Amino acid sequence: MGSLNSVIVEGNLVKSAELSHWADGTPYMRFTIANNETYKDAQGQWQSIPSYFDCQCKGKYAESMAKYLLKGKHISVSGRLKQQRWKDENEQMHSAIVIKVAEISLPPMPKSDGSGQQAYQPEPVPDVSEESGDMFDGNEVIPF
Repeated sequence: MGSLNSVIVEGNLVKSAELSHWADGTPYMRFTIANNETYKDAQGQWQSIPSYFDCQCKGKYAESMAKYLLKGKHISVSGRLKQQRWKDENEQMHSAIVIKVAEISLPPMPKSDGSGQQAYQPEPVPDVSEESGDMFDGNEVIPF
């Protein structure tokens, strides 16, 4: 029987996305989303507990979306969770759980100056599939 690995997170970007390229020229992007859980404490005051989710994306999708992912922007991502493990220069093991992003949803932008033009027009993004090589194959490690 197969296993399910799917996640959707909505929140605000902690800082603008970082777009880089591997040695072979493949673009990849990293960013972090802050998501707040709110509750009322015993005194009736609202409290907020932030959680931070590291996200990664690669290929043409990452390249076309990076310019829209600016600090503070509210976005939604869907993808899968991936545990990454690596050794540092002292041979100490490290581990992190990241979201391998398959899709990013941006909120609608307001009209710019009354001209009827939207503030941005995202470029058409090619279909992201494992066959196209745009998805992570699970072997890449992009430590934060």
